[in-house]
Amino acid sequence: MPVLALVSKELKLLVRDWHALLLLFVMPAVFILVMSLALQDSFASHQSVRVHYYLVDADISPVSVALVKRLGSLNEFKILPADAPVAELIDRVRHDRAQFIIRIPAGFGKAMQSEKPLAVQMLAGPDVEPAIYKLFEVALHDVLARVYLQATMAPLPSQMTGTDGMAIGGGNLDAADKLLDAQSLYQEGGVSMRPSSVQQNVPAWLLFAMFFIAIPLSTTWVQERQQGTYARLRSMGLSARALLLGKLLPYLAVNLLQVVLMLAVGVFVVPWIGGGRLTLGHAPLALCLIAVAVSFASVAYALLIANLVSTSEQATIFTGVSNLLMAAVGGIMVPRFLMPPMMQALSQFSPMSWGLQGFLDVFLHRGGLKTVAPQAAYLFAFGLACLTIAGILLSMRKRK
Repeated sequence: MPVLALVSKELKLLVRDWHALLLLFVMPAVFILVMSLALQDSFASHQSVRVHYYLVDADISPVSVALVKRLGSLNEFKILPADAPVAELIDRVRHDRAQFIIRIPAGFGKAMQSEKPLAVQMLAGPDVEPAIYKLFEVALHDVLARVYLQATMAPLPSQMTGTDGMAIGGGNLDAADKLLDAQSLYQEGGVSMRPSSVQQNVPAWLLFAMFFIAIPLSTTWVQERQQGTYARLRSMGLSARALLLGKLLPYLAVNLLQVVLMLAVGVFVVPWIGGGRLTLGHAPLALCLIAVAVSFASVAYALLIANLVSTSEQATIFTGVSNLLMAAVGGIMVPRFLMPPMMQALSQFSPMSWGLQGFLDVFLHRGGLKTVAPQAAYLFAFGLACLTIAGILLSMRKRK
């Protein structure tokens, strides 16, 4: 069959093009490895300590000692030794050697129950992010509230009855922590887990590379058109449909091979070098569906570019610029949940966003065929539109 001959020709050309193979397979693998390791702390459920602060207790009273003890129990924040005068410690914070300094004034414990209590002073460094500042402030306020309530309730009898008949007294305030059971809905084997950076970066950079298949496809298309290859094929009576299928099928297979290899990188290679392990979910059919949909959309888009441009340089520039724009808007370079609402709404128009959401639905949300069907439908519709326009352009070129 002519289509099979065209497919064989394309595969032979692609195997000989080492630059294209590096672009399609090595580039996404490198991005996955680098970005998964670079961002693993940002996605990890137990991040390494990043907030360091000095604690100066000028009171040394039972209340201040209790406050220092509670602050030391916060594993998210690390107390640095206050081995210098307060002025020097403040200067260190100002020069980012620590993020905060806390000063408990003399007489703090004695004045706590008075009409004019003394305030604990919290000073932040100039480069502390607003989110970190607020998190530390809330944590400090919570500790202060516990110490204050404990000191206030301590003189009360161990148990007494309030106005509503409920027993109250100077009990253990830490027991209130048992009133909240916080868990993640993302679980594996009954054990609560959290999404990792590898689950964002593997599908993200895989999509980015899949759409870059437009460069080798359009380059060979332009070269064959310039060399008269398509003129000879047209003289043999090949239709535009056959020519498009001859390109579509082999590159569709290449994209699916990309999916298998990059998922293998996330499952085996990233954990081997110290990163998290990619979990593939529990719906292989849904994963296959979204993989085929993305592959079809990216190859159809590549065929559209190949029929729009006149030179290989135009194809390279157009592909690079358009892919970067779709990636920036679609949540590839910056996760969608970090975008402002306007950008999140705009990302809904990026094919890469549809593909990324489909993969994440399978990996993180236990999605099945029904869950990924809308994203797959958008991708197939996008691919069919691109393929239709490419066929029209090719038919028009044949008549010239």
